[in-house]
Amino acid sequence: MPQLTEITRADFEKAVRIYLDEAYGTGEPPERVRERLVWPEGETLAEIAAGEVFERAPAGAPPAQCTHLRLRLGNPRFPHMKLGLDRVAETGDWVLTVDCHDARLLQVAGDAERDAVAALIQANADLKSRIERRWTEAGLPTFEQYIRSRLPHHRAGGDSGCDVC
Repeated sequence: MPQLTEITRADFEKAVRIYLDEAYGTGEPPERVRERLVWPEGETLAEIAAGEVFERAPAGAPPAQCTHLRLRLGNPRFPHMKLGLDRVAETGDWVLTVDCHDARLLQVAGDAERDAVAALIQANADLKSRIERRWTEAGLPTFEQYIRSRLPHHRAGGDSGCDVC
């Protein structure tokens, strides 16, 4: 699995294309999303994630010091969904993820909205699954790929360093 400096611009652009294809199909993403696709020069994600359109945790930290990076790309039903990168704490490897950013919606939804909100959350979960499956199939670094890369070592009796394997 890659370090942040090993994720190439081409691979990140591929991840974005897959996300947009699944989220928007043949339609054009909104202008606010297209504006977020303009990044600084650079050949690695560590370089381009320094751009203002990336949300970082901790906020304001250089990308290499972050634990999470987010790029808000949304989808037609929910503009807050994000393409994310998370650093695996045990190894420092980075994996792509989709952050649905909808976990609290049911908590604040009124009774009249509950069914519609539940349907939105399910649609977001389905979209997340499709995107992450395509990333995995494309050989991009996902948590599924990370776990699979750790399993052979664990089965062989080695200390994989992976608490969930």
